Amino acid sequence: MERLKINIEEYLEEIIDIYIKIFGNQYRNIIEERVRSTEFIEYNTEQSVRSYIFFLENCKAQELSIKFLREIGIDVSSLEGKTYTEELPGDIRRLIREYIGGISGFTYLPEHNTLGIRAFDKKVQDANKEREDEIERNQIQFLNFLFADEEFYSKPDVEEFFKTPKGKETYKKIQEYIEIYNSIFREYKEFENTLEPYKKYVQDRKNIKFSETEEFKEILEKIGDTEENRKILEYVLTERKLMTIAGKDFKRPTIFFTRFVSELEKGGMDDYTLLHEYCHAIEMHKEKTGVEEDYFVSGLDIIDQNESNQYRNDKRKYEILNETITDIFSVEATIILHTRGIYISEPQELTNEDILACNTSIILKKLLLPFVTKYKEKIVRARITGDMQSLFNIIGIENFESLNDCVNKIDHLILEGLEKDLKSKRNDSELIKEYNRQKRRIEEIYRNMEIEKGEIR
Repeated sequence: MERLKINIEEYLEEIIDIYIKIFGNQYRNIIEERVRSTEFIEYNTEQSVRSYIFFLENCKAQELSIKFLREIGIDVSSLEGKTYTEELPGDIRRLIREYIGGISGFTYLPEHNTLGIRAFDKKVQDANKEREDEIERNQIQFLNFLFADEEFYSKPDVEEFFKTPKGKETYKKIQEYIEIYNSIFREYKEFENTLEPYKKYVQDRKNIKFSETEEFKEILEKIGDTEENRKILEYVLTERKLMTIAGKDFKRPTIFFTRFVSELEKGGMDDYTLLHEYCHAIEMHKEKTGVEEDYFVSGLDIIDQNESNQYRNDKRKYEILNETITDIFSVEATIILHTRGIYISEPQELTNEDILACNTSIILKKLLLPFVTKYKEKIVRARITGDMQSLFNIIGIENFESLNDCVNKIDHLILEGLEKDLKSKRNDSELIKEYNRQKRRIEEIYRNMEIEKGEIR
């Protein structure tokens, strides 16, 4: 399980330096103090480790599928420098599918895989005698793929072909391909052996509540064993959350970090996630209530803490705006980190650089980028110190509120299917029509901000 562990102390200097570069040297002391004082807690659950195993298996299968194509003489030089988390081009995916049934030809019941060259493997034929008709159909399909200018319709066609000089040469070549595949598959089996500790962890944790594990007790000891912290910890770990928390009972701001790949992601984005959480930690400051104890807040998500988003009851009023701006800074931080050749969570070949759509929609990021770029100095000050008034003095509080409302409205449209409609270019879509209205509204808000600042008279 050592592969799942990050020696975060080794990278704190780099994280500090990157955020000083983004936020400005005037915040050096604050950034250093907040990064160093933040508790970093890694945890695993049965499902998070299970999904991580699936991620590693897929990456290895993609790597070996490319290796197979290369070794049978197919030019895959266009993939040099690509990571194994990136989606393969359509033509490469088709070749892998036709030759070995796709990358799952390594991962999913390979002994029962009768597609492509596997249909000509004697061992596969012997192990699947009850599927003889299927194997014959797959042989016909593969030969039709291999020789687009010839047509094979039946078993006699195939038998006659293999009696010809061309057919004999083809059969010999297919058997060579099978040997290459079998050799590479042995490499995959050796890799699988390295996953045994993870699989054992999953098996051992099956049907055991996380709150009953030693790991839960150890984490609770770190953050303080209170009723409130038990509730928070159960929520974080049960929901497999990656988040930064500073509850009233917490000793200090705490990042909870786990390797989790959802059904919607390819994985390999852990560096981005880690830097996102440290961005929250850097911006986490105490608000004075004047009544009760001071409490921690983060970024712009500080006004009317209990007020909910009118379009989404499960979100706070300023949560989406705050998350999107945090994402913009986190994307920049990840790019800087990787440009320096530093990879914290995974080696480069297992890192997914397609992070623009991660967490919040790329639509929201693009709409907010002009705001973040133009007013970065005041936005950073507001987020790090809580001095919202300096920002309001420049852009106007009404413009800020209108911008936040636009962001929340467009976020709601995205949940309703806006991205799908935009992709299919459904210009008659009511979602797209409303989105265009909100875009025009944001443009007007940005003009009003410039007027407020005195740049337009």
